[in-house]
Amino acid sequence: MLAMVIHSASKEVFQAAANTLATLSKQNVSIRKVLLAKGVHMNVLNIMKKHSHVPEVAESACKMLNHVFEGSFFHLDVMTVTASEVVKAMRKHEKLPSVQLEAFRVLLHFMVTGTVQEHPNTPFRAVGGADLDLTLKVIKNQCLLEGTHTLVLDALNRFIGNPAIQRCGLKILSSVAECSGALEILSQQGATDTILHTLQMYPDDQEIQCLGLSLLGSLITRKSLCIATMHVLATVLVSTLRRFNEVTEIQMHGFRTVLTILDLSPCFAKLLIHESFDTVIFYQMSMFFTERRNQQCQSLCCKCFAKIADNDDIKNVMLEKACTECNSVMAECLLLLGADANKKTKTSSLIYQVCERGSNSKLVELLLNSGAREQDVRSALTISIKKGDSQIISLLLRKLSLDIANSSICLGGYGIGKIEPSWLIPLFPDKPAPLRKQTNAGSALARMVLRYQMKSFSEYRSRSCSDVTSCDDPLDKSYDWTFLPDPLVDNVFRLSDDLDSEESESSFHMKKKSNSIAVADLYRDTALQRYSPTLQRHSNSVGPGSDYEPHVKQRRKLLSSEESLKGISKLSSSARQSDSLSSLSLEKEYIKSLDLSSNELENIDAISQNGCLTSHLEHLEKLELHQNTLSSIPEQLCETLKCLTCLDLHSNRFTSFPTYLLKMNCIANLDISRNDIGPFITLDPNIKCPSLKQFNLSYNQLSSIPEFLADVLEKLEQLIMEGNKISSICSPICLKELKVLNISKNNISSLAEHFIKDCTKLEIFSARMNLLDTIPDLSSGITSLNLSQNHFIDIPGAVLLLPHLRSVDLSNNKIINLPGPVHWKSLNLRELLFNHNQISILDLNEKSCVWSRLEKLHLSHNRLTEVKHEFLDMKKSKY
Repeated sequence: MLAMVIHSASKEVFQAAANTLATLSKQNVSIRKVLLAKGVHMNVLNIMKKHSHVPEVAESACKMLNHVFEGSFFHLDVMTVTASEVVKAMRKHEKLPSVQLEAFRVLLHFMVTGTVQEHPNTPFRAVGGADLDLTLKVIKNQCLLEGTHTLVLDALNRFIGNPAIQRCGLKILSSVAECSGALEILSQQGATDTILHTLQMYPDDQEIQCLGLSLLGSLITRKSLCIATMHVLATVLVSTLRRFNEVTEIQMHGFRTVLTILDLSPCFAKLLIHESFDTVIFYQMSMFFTERRNQQCQSLCCKCFAKIADNDDIKNVMLEKACTECNSVMAECLLLLGADANKKTKTSSLIYQVCERGSNSKLVELLLNSGAREQDVRSALTISIKKGDSQIISLLLRKLSLDIANSSICLGGYGIGKIEPSWLIPLFPDKPAPLRKQTNAGSALARMVLRYQMKSFSEYRSRSCSDVTSCDDPLDKSYDWTFLPDPLVDNVFRLSDDLDSEESESSFHMKKKSNSIAVADLYRDTALQRYSPTLQRHSNSVGPGSDYEPHVKQRRKLLSSEESLKGISKLSSSARQSDSLSSLSLEKEYIKSLDLSSNELENIDAISQNGCLTSHLEHLEKLELHQNTLSSIPEQLCETLKCLTCLDLHSNRFTSFPTYLLKMNCIANLDISRNDIGPFITLDPNIKCPSLKQFNLSYNQLSSIPEFLADVLEKLEQLIMEGNKISSICSPICLKELKVLNISKNNISSLAEHFIKDCTKLEIFSARMNLLDTIPDLSSGITSLNLSQNHFIDIPGAVLLLPHLRSVDLSNNKIINLPGPVHWKSLNLRELLFNHNQISILDLNEKSCVWSRLEKLHLSHNRLTEVKHEFLDMKKSKY
């Protein structure tokens, strides 16, 4: 120190002495104190003035001052003189990075509060807390007046490749920015562009990114925003937030900057989303429930999300991104906030894309619960079957097929090719489970976002009212707001930071009521779902000047609906579930009908072999398996179907009749038509099936009536044998309960004597399109008779003698003579169809009143030459 003072005229001596003292001061605190006590800093400043044109002197002097000042703080006059000399050196040697860096470091001792507070007990600290703040403020203002900020900006631009200069320069600018009017000056001098350039140059430098983002949040003004700047801002912000997603300080500065820009320009949200800002939000919000995060950071993140989620289009884009990233928490949150599950993407529907990626049943369930369109669900089902994801297939099938109102599952017509038990089991409801007291993360986030959106609206209304006392807040006046606390939200979002101190959770729009319920329960409630923005969308323009108004109206309905609150209060005492399965009452606890038709099924063996499915199948009353390619039905399945009353197997590939079908205790309707069964069916006389009422064997390859039919099916009421290859019937049908018999479209030329004489309850008999020219005695109870398209030349006497006959069809025969009314025993005739015959004479002279009730008489395409006048009096007849 002595050499430096004695040889002050020698720049070489000063440089050597200053470097030596700087090294000693850096390594030893005691030396630092001694040097300061002897006023070395004042000597250095004097020598700097003497050799102001020499850069080496300036660099060495600043370097020494930097180390000597470390941990110390001085009176204002010392700081003022030092800062002034350092600034002069900066200006004099503005093109030398080494001088600029050392000068920056000296100034930081006087301008950054943290530097001073690191050593509060230093003996050189002679000012109190209030005086300290005032001193710093004076120094900062002095630097602003002397143009320090301009020198710093120039240095940042000139030495962009020097990270140390960038760090120190940003710290100085942050300090100067606290001065009154400094932000506007900095903005006018291009500080925003400079900082953005620095951030782009050092994307991985955490300190630079933190300093830069902090400054940007303060510098951005409406005037400084242009489309080009916003593009760069969006890119830089999102890049930094994604890179430092675990650094709380950077996240907070980034979110604050985003909020500032969104307040100035709402369209900035679209630029952010274009840069994948939603990915940043998703990550941070998802972490709220898995890691302990800074409360203030959580609050800022949620506010950013609430801001950008206020736009329907952006909401839909974010929903697509959440589905792409398989983020079910955010997808649920967005759907609850009103995102459209049916919004078309560039290629296909959302649910199709999710199913195509597979392995995320939670997302599929959310989209289904949000009203995915049936055609989209069908296409999603196709791709899911190809991928073989059983859980997702079950969800899709449940959406498409489950009809709780009719206790049925309808899977008909999907052409799915096979049926796996794992697909079917979830479709059958189990007994209602106890209500879960679990809160869903996605629902909790949605609730939190609603709070921020409503709070933003409230603040907006407050700002828009010039007279607070005369401006009634509609939230307080027009509606009885009820806040429903959420334990999960309360646990994660404590709202203890200063951002939300003005309105705590406990006071948020609470008035007369007090309810407590988990968000998941709130979402399950059907009454509340009716008021959900997902189901009841808002208009984009409601009222002048308010972007929030439509949302608030939605929230009023959401939170204040008496119907919703009543529904919520019942949840604790009932076992109501979120989906329609829970609406099954005790008498509808089981599925009664299962339709698996038109699915190209080759076998259903797997269904009968699954024990879990058996417990559900045994309650079925109706099973439809028609229009498949089945050649058999498992006997084990028939044993399981204990309650089955209706079985439809038509249009399959059966070649023989499974007689064990008749072992089912409750079977009443069996349709096995349009198969390849034949030529014979021999029933087991030891098997009795008294429950069967309707038996359809039409359009098979049968050549005769099934043997032992009357012994096995003694209570049969309808027998359909149409469209087979029966040529004759040699024995009577003794079914005393039979009411309907159809043997049409065969090749029958003869019938056994007393063919249906013993079928005393027979009402409808059809034998059209056969080769009959005569017919034996008929059951007296027949009311409808169809013998069209046969070979009759006369009306059989057995027909004329039927006392209860109402309808006769003998068209398309070769009948020559039509007996007049006097020959017909029935007085109830309504229809006589004799068209396409060879009738030439019609005698109506006797007892024409017998046909007075006739409504339809067809005689077209005959050979009639004369009609008596009496016929014209039958005014009721229709031609």
